[in-house]
Amino acid sequence: MDENENRLALIWEKFPELFAHRSNEIDSDTIIKMLSEMLVIGDYYYYVLEIANQSLSHVHSSLCQLHGLTESPTHIQNIVDIIHPDDVSYVLKAEEVCNQKITKLISNSNQYKSCYCFRMKMQDGTYKLFHHQAIPVSMDADGKIISVLNIHTNIEHISKKNSYVAHVIGLNGIDEFYQFDLSKKIAQERKHKNPLTIRELDILNYIAKGYSSIKIAQQLGISDQTVRVHRKNMLKKTQTFNSSSLIKHCVEMGWLV
Repeated sequence: MDENENRLALIWEKFPELFAHRSNEIDSDTIIKMLSEMLVIGDYYYYVLEIANQSLSHVHSSLCQLHGLTESPTHIQNIVDIIHPDDVSYVLKAEEVCNQKITKLISNSNQYKSCYCFRMKMQDGTYKLFHHQAIPVSMDADGKIISVLNIHTNIEHISKKNSYVAHVIGLNGIDEFYQFDLSKKIAQERKHKNPLTIRELDILNYIAKGYSSIKIAQQLGISDQTVRVHRKNMLKKTQTFNSSSLIKHCVEMGWLV
């Protein structure tokens, strides 16, 4: 598969015993029934994903409205494209660990949903935290999943920080709950991808202490203009817009403890 194509498909291909390689039609009544059983707090939307060809159907109108899309998405890559770039690797890990667990529950694989959170780009260009639920909709004769109903709920009003914990939860009276804490793996991975130079990290620590550019320059023995250039470069690298958002981002990424 080309690198520009959907990387989630590479995860699903690891579980041939779980996912089917064909499509089928889903009626709207089935979707509404499943939605009525899910707790939704906040703005939400849904779509049905066909695993075999990664196409989308039954796309709720709120998806385009919330994310500022001009056309309704038709492929899962259209969804991946609006996930925060720093969260994509976590989404791939969460998909893998959840599907690994569901594979072990293969006799009732359609009776479990997977859940985790990630940031998505909004209409105004900012990123907000969404809760993702994936519920099997249809199965083939061998019990493999053909399609899933994905529900995304904006939970920014509940939490602005991702715990990086994924869940597999029983449905239809199955009282089972499995939790996978991926926070340490994500933190370790992000430390290795830190784009800031050693000098910028020095300056970052002083910024976190509330030092001005002039005072940082005095501490490091450089000009305040050089400090300002470094600060500008740091904002650009981290896609933040002021010192507060820079510090918040670096703490979340594990670059500033």
